[in-house]
Amino acid sequence: MAAKGRVLVTGASGFLGRRLVEMLVARGHAVRALVRKTSKLDGLQLPGVEIACGDIADAADLKQAFDGLDYVVHAAADTSGTEAGARRVTIGGTRNILDLCVDMKVKRLVYISSCSVYGVAGCHPGQVLDETAKIEPFPERRGLYTWGKQEAEKLVLESMRLGLVSAVCLRPGTIYGCGGENYTPMIGFSLKKKLFIVFTNDELVLPLVYVDNLVEAILVAMTSARGSGQVYNVVDPLGVNKKQYIDLLIRRLYRGVPVVYLPYGLLEYVVAVQERLFYLFKCRPILSQYRLDSSQKPIVYDSSRLVDELEWQPRMKFAEAVEVILASQSGGCD
Repeated sequence: MAAKGRVLVTGASGFLGRRLVEMLVARGHAVRALVRKTSKLDGLQLPGVEIACGDIADAADLKQAFDGLDYVVHAAADTSGTEAGARRVTIGGTRNILDLCVDMKVKRLVYISSCSVYGVAGCHPGQVLDETAKIEPFPERRGLYTWGKQEAEKLVLESMRLGLVSAVCLRPGTIYGCGGENYTPMIGFSLKKKLFIVFTNDELVLPLVYVDNLVEAILVAMTSARGSGQVYNVVDPLGVNKKQYIDLLIRRLYRGVPVVYLPYGLLEYVVAVQERLFYLFKCRPILSQYRLDSSQKPIVYDSSRLVDELEWQPRMKFAEAVEVILASQSGGCD
């Protein structure tokens, strides 16, 4: 199983991590899946997979997982929503990963960043964002997840710039697929999947990437002779808008569940009033106008560089992905 190299996957128990481990094994790699002691191991107990329990924020704990590695895919990030968690796990953990990649002479690190690092609020409607687009100037206003990912990415980019590590930084869009959270805040919100509230915005093309397409991007970034020191957007080329997504996937996935469309202008007004009231009482608003604008601005992410330079081929189209997701509800997702 180790003929194609041993790969460490951080965040292996997550939605992306589980699918990545499965596809790595299918391609002939030996995999070391790094998980927390409390993590569920569903989908990870496969031939060729070694489970390693550890904390990426603990350098001594993490070092044992690096023994005999060829590649590292770093997908772990803090999900607590706290500043302390972001500093310790997302930022501190990434620093530990980088240090060990250098010390252990890892062949290639693939860092999973996010398209949320871009300064979307400052873009004009319809703007196309490639890898040279302006980075978010106020990440703390977007939320602690964005702030943590941006700070961690800075560490990776600096190590790449200095030539300390052979790494590729991937910035995926909104990941969807079997086992994932397929109704995201970018679309709207739900009441325990018993009612879906959709923010009406017909101009917005959802920056979707099907999980298998993202894994394919990770594999080519990991093994290609090219790409070291580069950053790539990873978004499926043929996007869909919210209505298409709702009609083709959500309504079929949750049959009979009501869907209510909320006019975007009304939402903007409600958020603005809510933000002023919360600040008046010296409380953090539930949703700020800045975060709303950042998530709903109709811009387009360009992944052509990944296609051109690393020959990424996103094989799964949206219509096909929908059928796979629906089929998984009654018997697995292959």
